[in-house]
Amino acid sequence: MSLTSHKSADYIAASLCAALLAIFAATSWLSWRHTSATFDEPMHLVASRIQTELGDLRCDPDNPPLWKYFVSVGTDARDMPLDTTSPQWPAMLYDPVASQAYSLHALYPPSGVDADALIRAARDRMLLLGVLLAAIIAWWAWRLAGPVAALVAAAFFCLDPNFLAHSALIKNDVPITLLFTALMYAIWRVGRRATLPNCLIVAALVAASITTKFSGLLAIPILAVSLFARCLIPIDWPVFRWSARTFPRRCLAAAAIGLWGLLFSYFSIWACYGFRFDPAPGASADLNSAVRYYAFAQARAVHHAAFDPTPQIVQWLADWKPDALIQSVRWLHQQHLFPSTFLCGFVYVDGDTYTRSAYFLGQLSLHGWWNYFPVVIAVKTPLATLIALTLAILLTLFFCLNSRLPRDLWSIAALTLAPALYSISAFRSHLDLGIRHILPIYPFLFIFIGVIAARAVARFGKPAAAVIGLLLLGLAVETFAAFPNFIPFFNVAAGGYRDGERLLGDSNIDWGQNLPALADWQRQHPDYQLLLYYFGSADPRYYHIHYGNLPGSFAPPDQRRPTGQRPYWAMSVVALQGQYLDAKQRQFYEPFRERQPTEIIGGSIYLYAPW
Repeated sequence: MSLTSHKSADYIAASLCAALLAIFAATSWLSWRHTSATFDEPMHLVASRIQTELGDLRCDPDNPPLWKYFVSVGTDARDMPLDTTSPQWPAMLYDPVASQAYSLHALYPPSGVDADALIRAARDRMLLLGVLLAAIIAWWAWRLAGPVAALVAAAFFCLDPNFLAHSALIKNDVPITLLFTALMYAIWRVGRRATLPNCLIVAALVAASITTKFSGLLAIPILAVSLFARCLIPIDWPVFRWSARTFPRRCLAAAAIGLWGLLFSYFSIWACYGFRFDPAPGASADLNSAVRYYAFAQARAVHHAAFDPTPQIVQWLADWKPDALIQSVRWLHQQHLFPSTFLCGFVYVDGDTYTRSAYFLGQLSLHGWWNYFPVVIAVKTPLATLIALTLAILLTLFFCLNSRLPRDLWSIAALTLAPALYSISAFRSHLDLGIRHILPIYPFLFIFIGVIAARAVARFGKPAAAVIGLLLLGLAVETFAAFPNFIPFFNVAAGGYRDGERLLGDSNIDWGQNLPALADWQRQHPDYQLLLYYFGSADPRYYHIHYGNLPGSFAPPDQRRPTGQRPYWAMSVVALQGQYLDAKQRQFYEPFRERQPTEIIGGSIYLYAPW
């Protein structure tokens, strides 16, 4: 192939990658354009406004602030007045539940704020991070195996319903996925040649990960293990102007790079929290409240109890002694070595890893399941992607017979270490709430599929290209058949969203996103009186929905005169699963579990006509 034709092929591949990114952005944007806020979005949005407009970090301490600065870029303070006289304002310093209450009061009636306009604008900004993630996936795949790898990797990402669902949301799940992917790409570059700019980028990405989500603390062991793996690879390592040819010299270089990353991250944590120990001038975060929450979570885990403090739990708490983690955090707090809000948020999040109500395969548990995420991956990943991944693994075994393995060892390590460590952490956690908690492993899978696809095309030619084309066509059909309801996506083998109700709950299927669609339904059926169980934080009254609350509903009471005469039941699928209900409330919904719904709105709200 001539140089001119080679450049032309590269230009075409780059143009196709750009087109895929545009399709991804447009599809995700359209799918979320007319939906209500998901459960956590109001709190994250309001917290971002408080920290950028007032320099106050009391709201939403469970999520570090870096990504929330991005959420509020270009916003106008007049669009959302912040009431510092609210009873929830001081309560946010010691009660994380107050952050949710304050946020809903700031966004929904009677605030007079155009909540949907603010949420849409923030989602537009978040979507840019998803597009950037797609670009990094394509670029890294290109660097590893050329334009075919880039095209295939980008296509599997851009047509993935889970990333189409989550990229636009005001959540830090996709941002942390972006940062972990970018971090491993930067580490890969450092492992090939450690220049000063490369080392600076690695340090900045470690710091950004830690200050975006507390699971970002995994960036530290990921960096350490990756650098140690580079030390073990018996290939010269260019470090600045020198070459680390021996194992001790490579270890010395790795230690220096790792130490620089830690020091930069420590400085960055203080920078993100405004170089201030307290969340705001004259306002101190209460570490003792976070410790009590942590202890109560441990007590629930030991006694397999729900939220009600039983006598056994009360006695257990009276005898409770702080463990090594809490003792360490208290010492760090006393010495003012980290911002108080950072330490409190870390303790709250770590407490959540002990117990969290979850639904899985028809069962409820406070402690999670060891096989939760493997099943989530199996049923929430498109069938074409699962087939492509299986073929890629088989082809890898085939290629290994003739591979020049030493040349590829570092690339293999860079693509496998981060997803392996993240998977181990996720599988050990009790936060079995959704595929969003395992999203950081997927970019590495897409790159792996792209690289193996490129090698398959080079080895087998047109037959391999035909198989790839058929898989991508199947992926596109399965994904766009779910449009615009990507949150409740389940693959064809799992039965789609109609069978998803018996498999998984919470953000896998029902996250409060379909209130506008329910409002449309009520306008078309004015003769019915709507009885509602809503799982979410958005306010149905904001969408002019008239309703009466069913037991356990998260919706505020509707004091307006009800419309229609005949009752009609509308309930989030979470009600049928019983995840957030007590025993008496579950009994109320038992008859509905045995009935087929009259209609399903957006894959998450089940409607039942009168008997």
